[in-house]
Amino acid sequence: MNKKWIILLIGITLFFTGCDKEQGGIQATSIDTSKYDTKEFSYITCKRDTSTEDNSKVDIQYEIYYNEKDDIEVLKSREEVTSSNQKVLEKYKNAYESIYSVYNDLEYYDHEIIEEEGKIISVTYINYGKVSMDRLMEIEGYEDNVKVTNGKIKLEDWKSFAKKYGTQCSSK
Repeated sequence: MNKKWIILLIGITLFFTGCDKEQGGIQATSIDTSKYDTKEFSYITCKRDTSTEDNSKVDIQYEIYYNEKDDIEVLKSREEVTSSNQKVLEKYKNAYESIYSVYNDLEYYDHEIIEEEGKIISVTYINYGKVSMDRLMEIEGYEDNVKVTNGKIKLEDWKSFAKKYGTQCSSK
């Protein structure tokens, strides 16, 4: 009889662990993830294919979390550059550091660079539900950027914008 209870307990534990509402696979190592709670939102994943002139491999992934009004709440991105050339990896690392330095004082916009053997990984978390959109747009500009309406970004507007740059998203 004890074996049945143990098996039942393990089954229930696996069921609830598998049903955790924390979605997605883009993980940060040094970002305070408590500022990016996604449990109440639906999400889609997107990928972008890109090529480089230096024979590096670049994989870009996005997770877009949105509310019932289809406003984007949280965006997570992961760019992984793979190369056997250490100088190329250093170039990408320096470029990421330079690009993201302008966001250092912007709350709810976090970025980290992870170095692994033969890889540079850039991870960015943006909480669009809480970030100062005025300040963000001041940094990024409105030209050649996603449409912002009443301080919000609609999921379809982001998908249309990203599609121009080769991003493919899963269906909603």
